[in-house]
Amino acid sequence: MKTQYLNQSLYRIFAPLVAGLFVYMLLLLVFDRLSEIINNFQPDELVFMILVNYILFESYRFWINTFEKNKRFTSTPWLKTGLMFSGSFIITLSEVSICLWLYFNYYIGMSGFSSQLVSLLIVFLLDGILFHLFYISITFLDKQNSLLLQKEEVNRRNIKYELEVFRNKINPDFLYSSLEGIISLIRKKHIDQAEKHIDYLALFYRRILGNRYSEIISLEDEIKKVEHYQEIQNYLYSGNLHIEWQLEHDAKQIMIVPNTILQAINLIEQTQLVNTNTELKIKIEEEKEYISFSYKSSARLKRAVNPETLLDSINHSIHFYSNLKASCVEGNTLCKVKIPKIELENH
Repeated sequence: MKTQYLNQSLYRIFAPLVAGLFVYMLLLLVFDRLSEIINNFQPDELVFMILVNYILFESYRFWINTFEKNKRFTSTPWLKTGLMFSGSFIITLSEVSICLWLYFNYYIGMSGFSSQLVSLLIVFLLDGILFHLFYISITFLDKQNSLLLQKEEVNRRNIKYELEVFRNKINPDFLYSSLEGIISLIRKKHIDQAEKHIDYLALFYRRILGNRYSEIISLEDEIKKVEHYQEIQNYLYSGNLHIEWQLEHDAKQIMIVPNTILQAINLIEQTQLVNTNTELKIKIEEEKEYISFSYKSSARLKRAVNPETLLDSINHSIHFYSNLKASCVEGNTLCKVKIPKIELENH
């Protein structure tokens, strides 16, 4: 991006033309008075100046491109800039001297040109400095634009994450299906079951909202939330959602990010068959650094939600508190989802 403009054809064609005219006019002002510029204007001298600028600009471009490809000076930008200017200074001195020697010896037929050489070197060094200052300004603007784009990307991801968190807390699909279940129970005159269903739903969302300001919670609090969720879902699945806990330690001592267990169970529900005719058994175990969810594979042919999206949401929730990531491995017979535990010293 930084050197893209240097490699553009229009820039390579027109920049030396403008710079050559600028250099020639400057030289005329140095050697002649302002009133004599028109009389002393020589087209062949102007062509020579433009040709020298073409050679210099192409050499500068090659030199800068070489530096940009070299990653050794990434951590020392001032050293990189100093070496780049030093190399360009040597390029200017050598190429201008050679071009001027060829011009005076083979075109004009003069051997003495020391006074012209000093003046030309000064002017072309100024020309080279302007070329590199323009490059540095473009580089600075490019970095500023990159930072703005990165900031916009971070803001976009944060908004997306906040919407995803809001969705996970409220989960409108789950809420609507639960309310439909309650309406169905009321219509069937199963008032006691409907009241029980409402109690579970109220307790579930009370715990969801109760953890909304908590950064980490104990697994015990999440288990209670999962139990309410399981009771509500089992009305739809006719009791076919089975969750078996096999923990080695007390659930109070295991810390997690709120709702990650629920999100993992939801991921399994979205990718595996579970309904009134199909059972889904999830065994939740404790490993050294993870909480593991094991279940037999019964993958859906059509998935409403991409599991990678759900995994990204879980990982976004936990990446502030752990270097480990959630994962999902789907095998032919056995599948496993793993959620990192949170160590208090990392918090």
